[in-house]
Amino acid sequence: MAKLTLSIGSNLGNRDEHLKNAREALSRRLGLIHYASPVVETAPWGMTDQPAFLNQLLVVETNARLRGTSIRPELHRLLKETQQIEEELGRERDLHWGPRTVDIDLIFADDVIYEDERISLPHPWWRQRAFVTDLLPTDLRTAPRYFR
Repeated sequence: MAKLTLSIGSNLGNRDEHLKNAREALSRRLGLIHYASPVVETAPWGMTDQPAFLNQLLVVETNARLRGTSIRPELHRLLKETQQIEEELGRERDLHWGPRTVDIDLIFADDVIYEDERISLPHPWWRQRAFVTDLLPTDLRTAPRYFR
């Protein structure tokens, strides 16, 4: 079992409904949501000329095995699942940092530190996003490995 910290966001259409649908899909496909932060409205990041986002952090307990030699395929499977959920909920990848119905980012996966051509853990910009640092559950705020 592994705990994943995910950020979800939406800035198009019925943002609340998109977040609800994302939570339901993540729960069905990845595992039990143990923590859901309050939903907050934030200014866009990166490309700023677009509507404001609703954002939320989730901690999901999943059956992914994130120890040993199987870590790469497991992380890529998790990424594929989140991207499929985004697509099913209407995400179009036209513009980098552009507007979207749903965005799902993997912030942490247990205490894994990993990087390849598709995935970086922890998420490379998590510290620059105030909603992530402000909404982290207490046990993750004090995780020394990430805050050195």
